[in-house]
Order: sequence, then structure tokens, then C-alpha cells
Amino acid sequence: MNKTTLALSFIALTAAAQAGDYYPMPVQKQVVPAPECSLQWFLGASGGYLTDFDEPMYHLQFGAEKVCKSACCTHGFYLELGYTETDEDYGSIVLSDTSFDIGSDSEIIPLTLNYKYECYLMDKFNWYIGAGAGVAFTDLEVSAGPLDESDDETVFYAQIFTGLSYNFTEHFEIFGGARYIYMDDPDLTGFSDFDDTASIDGDVLLELGLRWNF
Repeated sequence: MNKTTLALSFIALTAAAQAGDYYPMPVQKQVVPAPECSLQWFLGASGGYLTDFDEPMYHLQFGAEKVCKSACCTHGFYLELGYTETDEDYGSIVLSDTSFDIGSDSEIIPLTLNYKYECYLMDKFNWYIGAGAGVAFTDLEVSAGPLDESDDETVFYAQIFTGLSYNFTEHFEIFGGARYIYMDDPDLTGFSDFDDTASIDGDVLLELGLRWNF
């Protein structure tokens, strides 16, 4: 081995000894923080009793709540579809020695967009308050013996509501409360006695329901 080769080998060994062992820098994991707020979607259904209309009423709900980790209250927006109906019997009249039974059947189907503000109360209980507005599809059929006449109209509909909810689990809750309903009077027959059967203006609904959060 010549002198040049020996000299280069010596220099390389010396540099390696001075550098010491090589330890690569650890790669730090990048932790992505969980979002502070998120949307929680839900489906709901309820049944209740109209205190003035004296009939049951049912609702279906679909919407979302904005849930924030650092807050004890949530904001929710949802669509709601309702349904109620009634049958009225006005007795009978006699015309030309023929008796006619007079009655009416009415249906009311409100469709509303609602806002709900809900806050923690205690343990698994929460309280809520909200309001909604939309339209009500009304249908009225009046019969007098063999004669039948029907008409339908779409009118303005609004409500305010409040109540309590109880969370059985993270996904399942029940709620109960009351609503006050405002509804424009439909002009279906021109006779208020008949048209009133297709309106629940000024009525109070007492209800129980459930929601599934997903």
C-alpha cells in the first residue's frame, strides 16, 4: 500500500473518531387538535294534544345542532313537518221532507323552519326555548247529505316553544314541553263555522317526543 493511500485512510479514521456516533433527530408526531365546535345532526318525532282544538297533533324533525366543547349551550336549526285533523258533526237539517246530515273533515299540515336554544340544567337535564315559522297546508271537506264540497289553502304559520330534555345516552334523548301556535285563518268556504275547523290559531300544544343524535 503506498503512502498516499495510507495517509487518506488515516485522515478518514481520524475524522470518524472525532465525529463520534451519529444519532438521527427524532421525528415529532404532528397532533391535530380536535375541532372546538361541530355539527351534530338529529332526527326527532313527537306527539301531543291541542288544548283548544281538542285533537292530537304529531311532528317529525330533521336538523343539526352546533355543539362547542367549551360551552354549556347549543344552537339548533331544523325542519319540522306536523299533522292534525278533526271531524265535526253539525247535526241535520230537513229540506223538502228530506233530512240531511251536515259535517266537515279538515286537515292541517304545517311545515316550518325552527331555531332551538338549549342549555345544561343539571345532571342529564337540559332546558330549551325556540321559535319557528313557515306555512300550513289546510284542507276542508264539507258534506250535506249527498253533497260534498272541498277546498284547500296555504297560509302563514308560526310558533314559539319551551320545555325540558333528558339525555339517556350521547345519542338518545327525550323531551317534553309546550308550544303556542299562530296561524292565519284560511278562507275556504266563506262560513266561519266551517273555516274555524281548519285553523289552530292561538292554540297551545302539550307534547312529548324523542330525538336520535348521530
